[in-house]
Amino acid sequence: MSEELLTSMAEVTIVASLGVGVILMFLMVTLFFRKTEEVERRIATPGKKLDEVRIIWRNGPLGRWMRVGHVYAFFVFRNLPRIGPRIESRMGDEKEPLPLSLKLWVIVPFTVYAVLMFLFFFSGWYLGMFN
Repeated sequence: MSEELLTSMAEVTIVASLGVGVILMFLMVTLFFRKTEEVERRIATPGKKLDEVRIIWRNGPLGRWMRVGHVYAFFVFRNLPRIGPRIESRMGDEKEPLPLSLKLWVIVPFTVYAVLMFLFFFSGWYLGMFN
């Protein structure tokens, strides 16, 4: 591949990843948030971190984004070896098993968003925008 082709691919990646990422973030705090609230309601035990986050951040756009991030972190960090169960016990409890489809409403969009933001910054680094 030539340098020109790689540069143009990086430019397209920057624009596309930022555009799709912003749209996905908007969808997560508006349309997809009902599912996130349902998951949060089922796993946020009173007196634990997820319950505190819900009370502190409330329901504004920034608060919704923080709540989505914390619910996502609950599902990701609890699978870490050794420290996962401690993190899970501090954040909340999954007393009744959640259906996989409900978990995926939180995990898939946020993971795609994280990958898009990685591509955005990686492409910017490749183009020398951080120099």
